Parts: sequence; structure tokens; C-alpha cells
Amino acid sequence: MPHTVEVKQVAEQRISVVPGRASRTNLPARIRELFDQFYAGFKNSGQLNIVFYPGTGADGELDIACGVQVAKGGNASTPAGTVATVVYWGPYDRMRPAHGAIHAWARDNNRPLAGPSWEVYGHWSDDPAQLRTDICYLLSAASRP
Repeated sequence: MPHTVEVKQVAEQRISVVPGRASRTNLPARIRELFDQFYAGFKNSGQLNIVFYPGTGADGELDIACGVQVAKGGNASTPAGTVATVVYWGPYDRMRPAHGAIHAWARDNNRPLAGPSWEVYGHWSDDPAQLRTDICYLLSAASRP
């Protein structure tokens, strides 16, 4: 299924998260662990679940943060700016092509990615086809030559 990439302006979104690090090979397990840690201590009301990737660490591991969007407060935020985004429908373990579509779009349109990206997970469904994930990559202000 082809993924449609949209470009839009987004505001900063406050989030309440547990930070961590992961390699590409242990990413799914680390996300689950961090969400378990987050929900063990989270007592407030939040909005949708989010995984925030602020950037790649120097050693090739990913910095990640797992938690929820919040109306105010929180301990972090997604950045404001122009993003390339895809709405992905389906099981979480098959999201890679949607990420790839954004990377290919950025390359084909000379729009470098700025580093931060995030996934906002829609409301849970027992039907994997009904699982919605909004994937966002912050775009750099400068285009490539």
C-alpha cells in the first residue's frame, strides 16, 4: 500500500515521557519496556500515546522517549515547525515502509530531515487494520542543493 506524505506546520506538543535508548534491533522491546515504566508511575490524565525520537546518539543508538501527549505540564515536548507526515493504518510491527516513504519523499524533494521524529498512536483496537499511527519527521529549514 503506497503511503501519502503530507507537509504541514505543527505546534509544539507538550508530552510526559520516560526517556531511554535503544538500538534498531531491540527497539520494539525497549518501547514496550519504556511504556511499562511510564504507566507504572503515571497518575495524571493524558491524551494519545507517543514515541518521540529526538535524534541519534553518538554511538548509533537511538534516544527515545515513550509516554503521552498532555495539555499542559509534562517533561518534554515535540518541536514546532514543518513536518513531513504519513498516516499509517495497521500493525505496529509493519510500520517500516511508512517511515521509508517519508525518507524517500525527503530525498526526492530535496528536503532534509532535521533529526527529531515521532509516532502518535491512535486509540487501541483489537483489529490490527484499525490501528492508526501518525508518523512525523521534522524538516530542516534549508533545502539541499
